[in-house]
Amino acid sequence: MRFVKKGTIRLSWPAVHNRYGHGRPLTSIEHHLYREIAAAYGRGEQAAPQTDRFDLQGGSGLTFSGGIAHPDGTGSQSVFFDREPCEYAPELFARISAREQPDYLVCCYESYPLTDKINAALSMQKALQLNSALTFSIADAGPLGSIMAVDWAEAVRRCVWVACLEQAADPQEPDFASAYIRSDAIAAFQLSPHAGELRVAAYGIVQRDELPSGGLSVSELAEDACELIDDTLRTCGVDAAETTILTQAVAPGYVDRLRRRYERVLCELDNRNLATAAPYYGLASFRASGATRFALLHMAEPARGVGCILVQRVPSARLPG
Repeated sequence: MRFVKKGTIRLSWPAVHNRYGHGRPLTSIEHHLYREIAAAYGRGEQAAPQTDRFDLQGGSGLTFSGGIAHPDGTGSQSVFFDREPCEYAPELFARISAREQPDYLVCCYESYPLTDKINAALSMQKALQLNSALTFSIADAGPLGSIMAVDWAEAVRRCVWVACLEQAADPQEPDFASAYIRSDAIAAFQLSPHAGELRVAAYGIVQRDELPSGGLSVSELAEDACELIDDTLRTCGVDAAETTILTQAVAPGYVDRLRRRYERVLCELDNRNLATAAPYYGLASFRASGATRFALLHMAEPARGVGCILVQRVPSARLPG
């Protein structure tokens, strides 16, 4: 399956939380059940991803401990916020400029939040006092989930608040969808037909009808990504030289393949796996450092395929100079 659609919806600059600590407790009933299930099925004994799938060699300097990649080789990198990611939603949405009262609140995540709350989406709705907003979650779509939220906003032509969040469950659990360690993350932004500093010019997804056992290799994933990026830019008549590609740390070597193809590729440096939230952390960085008119938010996962969202600064949102 492959598609590229032109867009018209507006996107706010995302607000993200990126202060990691060591204090979030993992003592909920859900965590106890999770650990019992993981022990029963021997998840902790499985090996790290094989190099033929994730190309883990090539001078990246990563070492593995219990199936988790630690950039410094010590295993000391924190993956937790001080509180559950959903608890930061009120302060993040308060930072969004030109806010409208939303008709919908959409929560996108890949890792199910293990929480004593009724669920993350309804907890955020209550904390945000959005009594009249229709609230739902998009899960099991990996990093492609937020593209579905954009497509929903385009279809309903209403104001949609989106929270992309990930909640780390166990720092010792290997994550087979990524060579990097799964971490807490939350990015909040608004989609609206009326207000927003960015215009969604286009968005697209590529998913192969049949995936190899274990998912796509790095080279296959990069090939699909480049084809989708080229198709998206061609559809909108945008020059790649005018575009900064915001990618995520999928696997060592993957970003290098994109950089050999495109002039401007921006990737967060700490190698955490932020899944659905990763492109929006990149977009928050691009706001301060990006000089191009367009940014292409790029999503990729070996088990699900690739996606992208092409955004353009509206004239009033251009940075000085």
